[in-house]
Amino acid sequence: MIEIIIDGKPVKVKKGTTILHAAQANGIEIPTLCNHEGLVPDGNCRLCSVEIEDKGNKKIVASCMFPVTRTISVQANSERVKKARRTVLQLLINRNPKSPIIQQLCLAYDVKREERFALEPDLCIRCGRCVRACEANGTKAIALVGIGFDRHVAPPYELESAACIGCLSCATVCPTGKITYEESPGKRKIWHKEFDVLQCKRCGIYFATKDMLDWARRPENDRDYCDHCQKYIESVKFLTESQKK
Repeated sequence: MIEIIIDGKPVKVKKGTTILHAAQANGIEIPTLCNHEGLVPDGNCRLCSVEIEDKGNKKIVASCMFPVTRTISVQANSERVKKARRTVLQLLINRNPKSPIIQQLCLAYDVKREERFALEPDLCIRCGRCVRACEANGTKAIALVGIGFDRHVAPPYELESAACIGCLSCATVCPTGKITYEESPGKRKIWHKEFDVLQCKRCGIYFATKDMLDWARRPENDRDYCDHCQKYIESVKFLTESQKK
């Protein structure tokens, strides 16, 4: 364990823990948009910036990307840190004025949209969460493409992707609600592609696309029930057989 100081508070953390996770574990709030506990950190949004002092030197770092390897002092809410976050939020609100989460953060940091620099409203903040979620699944159906203000998330050539399985991981982790999809009984459409969604024969919920089960290599004779019902059926079968013995 290593002891560090965050906003004057001594904190003991396991070596290798990021400053962000160390702060969160000790009730110290650091805002972030691109970080997600289920994804590899990428440091895209820079909103989690903090100021560290190490051997007399001070610098601003992304707390989600900075592992604790020795004793350091961290300022999570110094004026320098707040200024850095306001700069990030100013850029975000100028381009993403309709995003509820950005509106909330701007309210907290007293940041207002600059109409003279206003761009076409866009909910995407280029945080890369959706891309990392897709990569974590092993499908890699979408990517960040383009440069500068034209940078955006899309499947290859902006067309239906054979790699997409309709799992909705990308939409689930999107912090702003940019990624949308259409859902109707037995059907789902996302990223220009339509999927058949299978219905559980026991509980009736539509639980997975056919492509998801194909990708998971689930046998054709094992697709009638959702995972919850499948476990229930197996447990009942096990108890029944045990009672016979």
